[in-house]
Amino acid sequence: GGGGGGNRYRAGTSERRGRPVPHFATLERALLKERDGDGFGFDAVYVGTPPGSHRSLVELALGSDKSVLLEKPLAATTDDADAIVAAAESSSTSGALAMNIGMRYNEALRELRRRVLEEKEFGERRSSRLRATLRTHYERWPREWQTRPWCAGRDEGGPLREVGTHFYSALLEFSGAHDSERSEMPVSARICATVKYPPDGASSESCTVAPCETEAEGIIELKGGALPLMGMVVEFSVRTDAPRDVYELTIAPFSETKKDDYGHSLTLFDFCSLKNSKGEILVQNASYGRKECVHALVAAAQSQNNYLSQTREVSIVSARHGRNAQRILGAILKSNGEWINIEFD
Repeated sequence: GGGGGGNRYRAGTSERRGRPVPHFATLERALLKERDGDGFGFDAVYVGTPPGSHRSLVELALGSDKSVLLEKPLAATTDDADAIVAAAESSSTSGALAMNIGMRYNEALRELRRRVLEEKEFGERRSSRLRATLRTHYERWPREWQTRPWCAGRDEGGPLREVGTHFYSALLEFSGAHDSERSEMPVSARICATVKYPPDGASSESCTVAPCETEAEGIIELKGGALPLMGMVVEFSVRTDAPRDVYELTIAPFSETKKDDYGHSLTLFDFCSLKNSKGEILVQNASYGRKECVHALVAAAQSQNNYLSQTREVSIVSARHGRNAQRILGAILKSNGEWINIEFD
């Protein structure tokens, strides 16, 4: 779902080691092969399939005591998301589940939060409320490497799901919604958005289902957690006909008198870099956090504690955390210009 910073995720295999890995058409066949008792076995499952298939695969894997690294978004529907959370937190499985969302471990995002919320770089008085803009713009959607039809479909694909989820997670991590020591005031949100789709009957070579959104814009108001007393107002926009791809989250002190003038600001761009309003690079091409997602899952799977204590101990991005990001996504898709209030786990 990522792909900023020169599409670095499309790199080929850099090294091959050991024997070829057995492959199967379905997870069921892999589990049957393991039960044959001929030495084949595995401990974890990576689920990177379309969102509508996540629930059945997660339930099967966890029900077989396998750990799961789950791609975002958590699921395609609210019911499926709730079912995945229930399966992940069930005491009947010895497997762990972690979302493959690396924003928690992203050094550029960590530095952004440190400067704004911990060091109060904007100053105590000016930081009583924050203003942000989130721009995810594309030359085309689906992007060049997204060749599967569902990536362009309304039910499972589209930029709000595929890329937006990264940044909704970033907003929650920045706000402290998932801090191990929860604030006395939990993070909550209020969202108003409009989403535009192609005309009925529109089709393309890459999409044989109802096409996904072409534009979206709106406001996300966040309060509580580690945020200043008056919270943060995020204005977001999605475009699919931009002159170039843009992935930017800019945060600045809120100003009523200079509403359109950011002055001093900090911008997270291309997922893994950070710059100030002077254009000075503060963090450049840091690791997004993919490796840390895997390491956290391995540590959780090896832990002897139950799932919830694993979550706190190794700081995995849990199914609940994935559901929180999906709640922002769901509100954007449903809003149609009306305000929707959200509470987070």
